Amino acid sequence: MTKAPHPAHPFAILADPVRRRVVEILAVGEHSAGTLCDVISSEHGVSRTAVSHHLRTLRRHGAVSSAVDPVEPRSRAYRLSADFLARLDEEVEHLFRLWDQRYGTAERRAPLVDPPRSRRARLHRFGVAAEHRAAERAAEWGRGAALAADRDRTVGRPA
Repeated sequence: MTKAPHPAHPFAILADPVRRRVVEILAVGEHSAGTLCDVISSEHGVSRTAVSHHLRTLRRHGAVSSAVDPVEPRSRAYRLSADFLARLDEEVEHLFRLWDQRYGTAERRAPLVDPPRSRRARLHRFGVAAEHRAAERAAEWGRGAALAADRDRTVGRPA
């Protein structure tokens, strides 16, 4: 099985509810193909062959990897790919940057070109990263308010 020459967009891979559910299951740990087939078949009402097709698609696009299951040698154990999660995280981060630059937010305007992406370490989106973004916005707002107050003082208007 060869990998796709150009990896599909992570959102395209997760657009199918069956593949999205497989990724959700594998997010908590490694599982055998048989277990995945049983769970997905019962939840989505699809055949084991259809689940195998989705697993093959996920493997071809690098979203999951597989190896012979040490417990059941006739089966494969699947695990989620860290590279796929990093690509997904980059795309979500891109959406957050676009959201922060949307029309109607203070003096900002929507970007005309795709802004360069930073290569900084990724923080977990719901937790430390969310607190970090909130603190950055508060500090930015505070700087803007301080600049406006300084401008008003120099012009002679009351603050």
